[in-house]
Amino acid sequence: MTLFTCFDNLPDLVLIELFSYLSSTDVLWGFTRLKDRLTMLITERGFFYHINLSFARRRQFNTILRFLSLNDIQSLVIDSDASSLQLTR
Repeated sequence: MTLFTCFDNLPDLVLIELFSYLSSTDVLWGFTRLKDRLTMLITERGFFYHINLSFARRRQFNTILRFLSLNDIQSLVIDSDASSLQLTR
């Protein structure tokens, strides 16, 4: 008999702990498009408040901007080399 746990069955506290080891870009890019439960958890825990997009690739940057609520962002870090492109978005 094999016992296994699906990712969807993990408790919220385990997911929050997992997210704490990742950058805001990784959390937003990797988990917000998977399930509504994850998006709600990420939103409730404030992963949209302090965002570092300095290492985000162009596709990631554009996709993340689509689902961010710009009024909720308290701090935003962007790349100084790509800032002209990022600021126009």
